[in-house]
Amino acid sequence: MSWRGLRDKWALFVGPVVILVGWEILSRTGVIRATFFPPPTEIIARSVIVFEPASGLGGDIIATVLRVLVTIVLAVVLGVGVGIAITASQWMDRGAHTILAFLYPIPGVLFFPFLTFLLGRTEMAIILTALVTPLIVMILYTVAGVRSIDRTLVEVADNYGSRGVKRFFGILVPGSLPSIVTGIRVSLGFTLIAVIAIEMVGAPNGLGQFLWSNWQILRVTDMYVALLIIAVIGLISSVGFDAVADRLLPWRRDVQGAQI
Repeated sequence: MSWRGLRDKWALFVGPVVILVGWEILSRTGVIRATFFPPPTEIIARSVIVFEPASGLGGDIIATVLRVLVTIVLAVVLGVGVGIAITASQWMDRGAHTILAFLYPIPGVLFFPFLTFLLGRTEMAIILTALVTPLIVMILYTVAGVRSIDRTLVEVADNYGSRGVKRFFGILVPGSLPSIVTGIRVSLGFTLIAVIAIEMVGAPNGLGQFLWSNWQILRVTDMYVALLIIAVIGLISSVGFDAVADRLLPWRRDVQGAQI
């Protein structure tokens, strides 16, 4: 690995390390109350509860990860399909844009009470509530990707009789793929946020529920352990997706390198 590569990777850790060291010092010296801001070393040491069956944290992690995976898969499949479909006509495009502009600013968790009226406090209600924001994001990014396709390419495909499924998978999806990939990355973050928020208010398990229940009884260190795990899941999903996308779509590395 080159010196520049090592330097760039080291730079990623400088900020977090400085914050954690400063937090540790301030907590140990009493500048900030250790009751509410325990030293990071204590939080890391307490993280062993992940492997304790009695804590239930291992099951909560699995529940949250499964909800995130199901939600993001649904968001991508439905978002890409709907996004491409509504670009079929200007009338559908304008109508859908109005609806999306109306729904997008509303926090997804606010739909949970309405869905519980219909479905009760079920797993389906949790998934559908978490799906709202990432689905809208995927639709918007897909529409933007379709609009970015060279019109000449579309006209040539029309002249050669490209219709239906062939047009969908041969022209529209590949042509809008750069925007779709970006949309997936953004939607991953929104999905994790939505799932955690909904778990805090309406799920029987999950990291959000674990965090909220420990906050209610002021078990602060365990609460920070949950926050740490959520951050790690977010980091792994982001870095992991970038690694997979770079391998499947090598041009992303060239574009990112050109932007640096």
